[in-house]
Amino acid sequence: MFWAWAYTEIIVAPSAELAGKSEMVTAVVLDYPSDTLRGFRVDARIRHNSNPAIGARLYFSGGDALSPGDIVEFTARFVRTDGLDESERIDALSSRGAFLAAYVSGEIRVIGTANALLYFPQRLARLVAEKIDSIFTGDVSAFMQALLTGKRAELDKDTALRAVLSASGISHVVAVSGMHVAFLMGFLGVFIRNKRLFSVISIPILLVFMAMTGFSASVVRAGMMQMLVICAPIFRRESDTLTSLSAALLVLLAVNPFSIVSAGLQLSFAATFGIVMFTYRLDSAITRKLRLTWFYKFKPLKAVSRFVSASFATTIGAMVFTIPLTAYHFGHVSLVAPLTNMLTLWVVALVFPLGIIACILGFIFMPLASLIAVPITVGVRYIIGTARLFASLPYSSIYTSNSPILFWLIYIYIMYTLLPILRARARQYLYASCFAVTLLCAVIFINPLFTPGLNKPSVNVLDVGQGQAAAILTDGHTVVVDCGGGRGYNAGEVVHDFLASRGRTSIDLLIITHYHADHMDGVEYLISRSDVAALAVPPTEGSVSAENMIEYARNRGVDVVFITEAHRVSLGGKTLMLYPPLGNGNENERGISVLSYSEKDGLMSLITGDMNAATERALLRYADFPIVDLLLVGHHGSKFSTSDELLSAVRPTLGAISVGQNSYGHPAPDTLARLEEHYVTVFRTDLMGNLIIMRE
Repeated sequence: MFWAWAYTEIIVAPSAELAGKSEMVTAVVLDYPSDTLRGFRVDARIRHNSNPAIGARLYFSGGDALSPGDIVEFTARFVRTDGLDESERIDALSSRGAFLAAYVSGEIRVIGTANALLYFPQRLARLVAEKIDSIFTGDVSAFMQALLTGKRAELDKDTALRAVLSASGISHVVAVSGMHVAFLMGFLGVFIRNKRLFSVISIPILLVFMAMTGFSASVVRAGMMQMLVICAPIFRRESDTLTSLSAALLVLLAVNPFSIVSAGLQLSFAATFGIVMFTYRLDSAITRKLRLTWFYKFKPLKAVSRFVSASFATTIGAMVFTIPLTAYHFGHVSLVAPLTNMLTLWVVALVFPLGIIACILGFIFMPLASLIAVPITVGVRYIIGTARLFASLPYSSIYTSNSPILFWLIYIYIMYTLLPILRARARQYLYASCFAVTLLCAVIFINPLFTPGLNKPSVNVLDVGQGQAAAILTDGHTVVVDCGGGRGYNAGEVVHDFLASRGRTSIDLLIITHYHADHMDGVEYLISRSDVAALAVPPTEGSVSAENMIEYARNRGVDVVFITEAHRVSLGGKTLMLYPPLGNGNENERGISVLSYSEKDGLMSLITGDMNAATERALLRYADFPIVDLLLVGHHGSKFSTSDELLSAVRPTLGAISVGQNSYGHPAPDTLARLEEHYVTVFRTDLMGNLIIMRE
């Protein structure tokens, strides 16, 4: 605790000198840039005055010709990420030691180069990734890059693949972790039998591998534990798993106390702790029962049963403490994860070492590398196919946004905590497990009784940060308007999880008001996870991101409709009017508007996207609007939208503002004042989370 305070004062506090300012600074680039929807990003260490170097994440446009070790100069606007100055705490950055987000304006100039040897692992990882790309193709290449180097840039571009890996509970396979370290050590152990020689060779290789993967928490944890195991016999000491686990955590927190907020660190240590505490006991209990069966006497069946037992025990052990964390961080728990892991991990154990061999041969003799790539490709296709199959199953995941599911999880943990205290026997554990499964089925069945708005027409404005996503639900039909999120939000995942928690796996109509990332960057994920019948969009006007999204939708069998004139849609008791773009200028003014009306309860809502006051006036001239119950306040509450003319014309009772942490001043005081003058009751997603609007 003392070190955490000292670290904050020495390392983190200097970031306050730059926060909220635009200044020219120099920095050392730590890795190769990754592309984003808005340009590029890269981690760096900023040199400012006489302070210690400050970790930062740079966001910039204009090319990615930067390399690790480059000393650069640039002007940027800086925002703190630690949350200690009333700003938003960005755990994904502060946990990695990046305590500033730098939004670069203008050009980044390379003025020198740091010690190239320090950045050899990053350069090696780049070479390996390029070699993998030349050996494999498509999703296999993206999968192998993530598997062998931890580089997920290509995998993250394949929204559908990333979605099914998450839903099936095996996304950890491509998040380099302790499993990969064990595979690497096992691979080296095949060729190096002498223990002393093994330690001399394997430890440097392990350190380089850790550096190649960016010293992620899970790899550092596994690497340190592995090194302690290797060193124990050399120093004639016993290796103790819990001591090694604690030592690894101590080192991580000493290097950066803020890493404690990392979901990856928490999940890695929780999984390992669960395996240490429960896997051996569970495997032993199952094995004792298997020994009494007739098939255990046959060696092939014995080997299969032992493998299944060990895999099941390991998976369950890893899930004991990670389920609450997964529910907290991601809002869902995969029910098919144990089965998917048992069916795929043995293939991963084969693909990983073969992938290393293929990469080595790729630098020596490419035809032989291509030959070895054939069984690897078959294995990866099997893993991806299995993940897709199980992710497509109904209720493959359960969502903790529903109170009954949350109560079920709490009950499960209470029950399995009490059973050992009460010295329950194996049969009683079996009875308890059967009852838990039965209770889960019952919870899923009665879920509609506990879910607000599930059986009533409703308009749901979802919390996606500084973005917008709304779900219009009516009897048997679902319409989604916009699907884009702010920093740290996957809007597609938010929308999918919200709908799935209400038993809705298909979307009748997905409407995108305009082509800005905060309204559309989650579309591909949503389409990959849900059955979307039709996509309604404005004309693309040459937008590359829009054309890519539309091509993706068409490839997934989605009908695409361009709104160039007023369009009427009837879905059950819901009627929607889609109005074409009426403004000129940037994308905000070339968006479509949506008026929805439910014949069942008369709930009327209007969504205008990000159009400004001038385009709102054009909309009022284009069509006659009735009085509406709900207005989704334009442009996240910008002072240039939601004009007096619009408010006077539609006279909304409620105003919903989809907004998150931002530097634009949204919602603007002027907008809030106008809404108050027109007696509009305002609700905000940044203060209240998801907004569910329906009539009693």
